[in-house]
Amino acid sequence: MSWLGTAGLAMGLCLPGAAFAYGESDAIRDCNSRMRADYSLSDFRSESAEKLPGGGHRYKVVGKTKIDGKKHSYSCEIKDRRVVAVNYDGPEPEGLGTAEKLAIGAAAAIAAGVAASAMSKDKEPEPAPPAAPAPEVKVRSNGNMEVAVAGGCTVLYNDIGLRESVSSRCTDADVAAAKRAMNQYLAKQSSSR
Repeated sequence: MSWLGTAGLAMGLCLPGAAFAYGESDAIRDCNSRMRADYSLSDFRSESAEKLPGGGHRYKVVGKTKIDGKKHSYSCEIKDRRVVAVNYDGPEPEGLGTAEKLAIGAAAAIAAGVAASAMSKDKEPEPAPPAAPAPEVKVRSNGNMEVAVAGGCTVLYNDIGLRESVSSRCTDADVAAAKRAMNQYLAKQSSSR
């Protein structure tokens, strides 16, 4: 390490706590990180943060994201450096474009028609499988939250609600159900404060 790096490190350690303060750019970064984790968003625009009254680190972050050429609004509420509420009015971005989705849908409809015509009309329809139990959110002693979904799927979130890991037994539908359960849990927690 050069003498300049050493001097910079020493100065950083000597500065008062204000040098490590939480500000508007930190609130925007935390909100974007949460929106990226919850909704797979990446194109953030027109972001702004406003410090809310009431002491502590309370901010309201608003911005827009662009998906398929359309802008959609989002917002986050930050309290004590944690994202406690999110609001997003747009669709989740998909990996396929509209044309690809239509082609896949048409192929699926044709295949379903062929399969339906091949089936005997004398058979009774199979009963629908029983509904899976709702995902359960458990808070660990370290503040991390675990969402248990039916079938042995578990999704781990950190203390601010960002997804940390997903067990190998989870399907995309399980991960989506866990995300909905986590958002409901965090919304309930923020409204009870």
